[in-house]
Amino acid sequence: MAIKLSTISDGTIEVIARIDNALPQDLTSEEYDNYLESLDESLLRIGNEDKPTRFVMRKILPWALAQKAANQRADIEKGEVKIKLSFMAVEVKYALVDIKNPEDLPEEDKIKFERSSEGGASETLMEKLMAAGIVDNLFSARQHAITKTKDRKKN
Repeated sequence: MAIKLSTISDGTIEVIARIDNALPQDLTSEEYDNYLESLDESLLRIGNEDKPTRFVMRKILPWALAQKAANQRADIEKGEVKIKLSFMAVEVKYALVDIKNPEDLPEEDKIKFERSSEGGASETLMEKLMAAGIVDNLFSARQHAITKTKDRKKN
């Protein structure tokens, strides 16, 4: 069986953060984890009147950004490889391309997408997302989306 790069889909995914007020307060960690794996919004039990914020991320990073993100995964200190967890935030920074706010949200409450000069989200936006604890959700959802493509069963 050949390797089929045609099965690797590019494009974007949309992710709702765990702390979104549109999610029911009794949503369990297991339910949210299942959502992150599938990005099936029906698992979130969002009410008809509630509209969540959606973070839009690319599945495949452009070459230059993928290389920069990969270089953030580890360092060598005194001859030993040290894994750096900050690479997750770097990948999210480069993958994030937009934020879709609910239309009825007041303008002052909307999260404004700010682009960095190198592509992806600005450092100012990333600082806010990291402080809010959203980055881990975004990283996890993107990894599941990528893994789903890679792990496709051979026919």
